[in-house]
Amino acid sequence: MDLLQLKNVSKTYNNKEILKNINLKLKKGENLAFIGPTGCGKTTLLRLIDLLERPDSGKIYFDGIDSNTSKKKQMEIRRRIGMVFQQPIVFKGSVYENTAYGLKIRGEDKNHIDEMVNETLDILGLGGYHDRNASTLSGGETQRLALARVIVTEPELMILDEPTANLDPISSEKIENLIHSITYKKETTIIMATHDLIQGQLLSDKIAILNGEISQIGSPDEVFRKPKTKFVADFVGVKNLINGTAKISDNNLTIINTGNITIYSATQISGKVHAGIRPEDIIISTKKVETSARNVLKGKVKELIDTGALVNLKIDVGEIFTVLMTRQSFLDLKINLGKELWIYFKASAVHVF
Repeated sequence: MDLLQLKNVSKTYNNKEILKNINLKLKKGENLAFIGPTGCGKTTLLRLIDLLERPDSGKIYFDGIDSNTSKKKQMEIRRRIGMVFQQPIVFKGSVYENTAYGLKIRGEDKNHIDEMVNETLDILGLGGYHDRNASTLSGGETQRLALARVIVTEPELMILDEPTANLDPISSEKIENLIHSITYKKETTIIMATHDLIQGQLLSDKIAILNGEISQIGSPDEVFRKPKTKFVADFVGVKNLINGTAKISDNNLTIINTGNITIYSATQISGKVHAGIRPEDIIISTKKVETSARNVLKGKVKELIDTGALVNLKIDVGEIFTVLMTRQSFLDLKINLGKELWIYFKASAVHVF
């Protein structure tokens, strides 16, 4: 059975539709990341799932239970869910008192509370902080305390709203490692909202690209390598996105004519299309070589961007292609502006939609 299911969920504020026809299913033990631009409805959707707000239409089921049947059912469901907000709240008192709060209001006995608090603080690297005033913690420590306060209650579903949005890179990495560890040690199902594409890939089994509605949902590889719409392709950073007209050839390849160049794809489709080729799937050389790649194009370097470990090249072959290469390869090939280069990519590397 699915732990969570949303059916046609919509939400409107001040006559503005924030969320529209949200449908998704999440099994126990799965991790899901909502990724999207600012204002796309991520936080609103998390609050609906946590039952802090109600949808204007649609249904939310938790472990098969309709969340809108009664106040009593809602309270029972909420006890099985824990949420960490983007701006974590610290209660007055010590780190121990903050962490133990949820267990105390559940009426747990002192020995159990001590055991759970000690274990949780150790997991989150706060083992020596029991008596410390919670208000004196750093930003990263406060975020870990917020996680501890949720984890200690052993929720079946943990909801994280931009868990590293306000943290420095070192603190962010610590929080990401902790979330990853919690997934395996506690077998907790996690839903998170993030604008960080890399974070979403690292911590999730499934990604949902959100922009008022779910534009695409699937594994990180499916979403990032095979976007279904131009919005998703642009958002996940498909750099080489070109438009053209496609037709299927006699050898079952698709020929795409952009008006300037012709490329081949293994995806069988016809009509007006977008074609995306990720920069890492393109090989370059200074001379034409024998290759099994169906797409072989000659052009000139129009722009160089040195990012340190990698060099970003923009090559004009009739269309502008972005290519990534290591700095050492760039130096070995003695590439400069205006240099003629050949680019190669397989038909299977051309994603068409």
